[in-house]
Amino acid sequence: MKNSHQLKSEKKLFLIVLSVMVVIVNAFTFYISFSNARTNVELVTSRVVRLITKDTQNNRSMASDLSSMLQLPDSMLNQSMGIDSNKFAGTVNERLSDSELPAWKADIDDAHRKKFTILRSFWRNFSDANKSRFTTYYTDGDTGYYYVFNTEKAIEIQGANPHFRLSGYIEATSSLLRSNRGYVVPELFYSNVYQDAISKLPTITIGSPVVIKDFVGQGSRMSGIIAIDYTRNDLASLFRDAFNELSIANSGYDIRIHSLKGNDIDMNIFPDNGSWLDFNLGDIKLVNGFCLRTRVSFTELLRIKLAGFMFANIIMLFFFMVFTRSHRRIELMMDKLTTDSLTEALSREGGKIVTENIPNSRNTILVAMDLNDFKTINDTWGHHAGDEALIFFAQYLLESVRQGDHLIRMGGDEFVLLLQNMTLAQAHQMMAKRVAELSCFPFENTTLPLSFSYGISELTHGFTESYKRADEELYEMKKQRKSQMAELQPAV
Repeated sequence: MKNSHQLKSEKKLFLIVLSVMVVIVNAFTFYISFSNARTNVELVTSRVVRLITKDTQNNRSMASDLSSMLQLPDSMLNQSMGIDSNKFAGTVNERLSDSELPAWKADIDDAHRKKFTILRSFWRNFSDANKSRFTTYYTDGDTGYYYVFNTEKAIEIQGANPHFRLSGYIEATSSLLRSNRGYVVPELFYSNVYQDAISKLPTITIGSPVVIKDFVGQGSRMSGIIAIDYTRNDLASLFRDAFNELSIANSGYDIRIHSLKGNDIDMNIFPDNGSWLDFNLGDIKLVNGFCLRTRVSFTELLRIKLAGFMFANIIMLFFFMVFTRSHRRIELMMDKLTTDSLTEALSREGGKIVTENIPNSRNTILVAMDLNDFKTINDTWGHHAGDEALIFFAQYLLESVRQGDHLIRMGGDEFVLLLQNMTLAQAHQMMAKRVAELSCFPFENTTLPLSFSYGISELTHGFTESYKRADEELYEMKKQRKSQMAELQPAV
């Protein structure tokens, strides 16, 4: 039969195992949720990349076509584009109508005036399906203006936007073209993350080089770039649309764009998605020059696998409740088996369990006791009075029981007291005091005399042997008491 110590150990072990299982199951569910969150960002990013790549490919095609146009003689250029480029040489000709008049200032030099005129006609003839909805423009980095295709305006450069200072990129690309005799596709231009001078927003730029090729003379060179600006608002719109297309809530995701060049300002795509507790999803490639640093909030992870978290924890809670109830029933059964229902002392079976589990290292004293004249109480006042005497006596002894001590009812009016970490002398002193303090117990509207005798031994050679020695001492004390009582009787 299991004892209470074993039951407590089992309960403790079960709670430890259950706690570990809860941690493992929730960690596994959390990992799945974390993986799903990263997959969500990757799927969303792939859609954004597809749109940016489409813009980039269209710009490459436009840059290739434009480079071919810029190499044509004026006659062929005029015929191909349906314009008279000579009209735009020198100052603005007053004979031009408003519809023909380019929207730029007269102080632009003739070469750029002609180039911007070609750009305007070229953009007008370009398919609308292949035009980006974001700001697209041409710049060569050395003029004071850049030409915006969307608005057909040459705008004066303001601030220190990095893509307006292309000397390093142009020199490196031109050197590459010369060393490969023009037979090379140059890399795209990627800016860092900077603050746009006009919108004042964090912005990135991707540019396609316009290359003037000369395969015979090995004089291929860069003319400039056709670039697209993506502000934070532009990219937020792309990401938000991608999240919506995939039916994913973006509220729990923190997405920031960084360039490979470094020296970036912060570009947080969803600046309102900050969380007190979020988890790093790692870097995800956007395009060659940029990457995303992504995080997800703890609440979003819970939301992604809410059913999984709830199911796992409900199952764990169910097991806990089942175990607790069954364990409680076992404890109640053990209490009934090991506790005397009348006196609340340990029963004989309970005492056996206790004595079998007392460590040998403890100094344990066994005190055997029974009531004096208990039969007289039963015969004179009835068994109800005897029960009250037993209850009172047990409670009286339990008042002196320390933690680790045990009171056992062996049967009838016989009790055993097990005292831990006590010497024989201390036990004799304690029991003598208890005997002296007990003289009667209350019964109904009166008091009845009550006393007890005891015997003491050390619990050293097993319970039976020690109990036998204590019992012998107990009966010796009873004999002495009877002798003393006889001496006190008056002579007849």
